[in-house]
Amino acid sequence: MITILTGPVGGGKTTFLKAVVGRLAALGRPPDGYLSERAGDGRPAPGYDLLDLRTGRRIPFLRIAGAADGLRTGAFDVLPGGLAAAADIIGRSDPSRLLIIDELGRLELGGRGVWPAAAPVFADARRSCLVVVRDTLMEDFQKRWPARIAVAVVPLPPSRDPEILIRALPAGNRL
Repeated sequence: MITILTGPVGGGKTTFLKAVVGRLAALGRPPDGYLSERAGDGRPAPGYDLLDLRTGRRIPFLRIAGAADGLRTGAFDVLPGGLAAAADIIGRSDPSRLLIIDELGRLELGGRGVWPAAAPVFADARRSCLVVVRDTLMEDFQKRWPARIAVAVVPLPPSRDPEILIRALPAGNRL
C-alpha cells in the first residue's frame, strides 16, 4: 500500500514527517527511507540534504541550479551522489518496515529521479510506502500508480498531529 502525504510547498510536510518518524520509532516501529531536509538558511533554500532514517547520515541532494553539475529540477540541480544515495536507500530498504520517500516531484513524473529505484517497490503489493507529493502534482501522480496497488491520500493535517497520519498507514505500522 502507498500512503501519500500531500501539502503545499513550504507547508511543513517534512517537519510533520519528522514527528511521525519519532512517534513510530518510540513505538518500536522505526521506518526506513529518507527525509529531504533543508540545507542551510535563507530564502530560497540553498538546497536540500537527504536524512537516511536508518543511519542518521545526511547526504547532499539538491543545490541551487548552476551551483553543481546534475539533473535540473525547478530551481535546483540534483547532485549525482545524492541521487545514487537515494536510490541505494530505497533499494536496501527492509521490506518489513515502512519505507518513507520524501519527496516525489516532476522528475519522478517523467520516470527519472528516484522513480527507477522506487517503481519496483511501489509495484510490490506486500510493501508499505509513505511518500510525499506536493499538492500541485497530486492529480498527475494519481495516474502513475500501479492499478492493483491501494493508495491512500492524506492531506497535511492543520493540527500536525502525527496520529492522524499514523492511523492512515497499513495495519502493521499503526499504533
